[in-house]
Formats: sequence, C-alpha cells, structure tokens
Amino acid sequence: MIAVEVLHDAGAALVTLGGELEFGTAASLRTTLSDLARQSCDPVVVDLAAVRFIDSTGLSLLVQAKQRFASQGRRFELRSPTHRVVRVIETSGLAELFDLEGDL
Repeated sequence: MIAVEVLHDAGAALVTLGGELEFGTAASLRTTLSDLARQSCDPVVVDLAAVRFIDSTGLSLLVQAKQRFASQGRRFELRSPTHRVVRVIETSGLAELFDLEGDL
C-alpha cells in the first residue's frame, strides 16, 4: 500500500509518499505525476522519507517522471529518501540522475 498526498505552494508541488512503491501500488503515483505534468507547477518534489520499500517498477516510474518533467523544462526532485531507498537507487546506478550523491 502507498499513500500519496500533494501540496501546492508558491508554484511548486510537493508529493509526499508513504509505504511501499512497487508494482502493485505504482498506479496511484503514476496518475498523480501525470496530473502534475499537465499543470504548470515547478519544481515537482517527491518526498520519500516515509517510503519503506521501492522496486524496479517504482524506480522506473521516478525515472520516467524525471525525464518527462525535464523535457518540459521543469525540475523533478527527490527529497529525504530513506537509507534503504538510497541504497536501491545507488545500486541501480541512478544516484547521479537524481542528484543524490550528497545524500549517500
């Protein structure tokens, strides 16, 4: 299960996630990010502090979102990933894409 909450503030969107981001739960985040891509918010920040688990489906969703927002000239950032999530991102070779080097 995953909880997805969106807060808009001064043109930015903060997406707070909680739970497990994996194949069975990714659809709700995919819908949220698609909705945000049709809006003008910048940056879009995804707070991962309460994410306990992420699998390849969750990682793929974040990579696709990063690419989609970048193609629109907008920023897509990850905030406060847990140690477990950072390890998965690092092991997958995506730390540089998400600019997490300072968080490792």
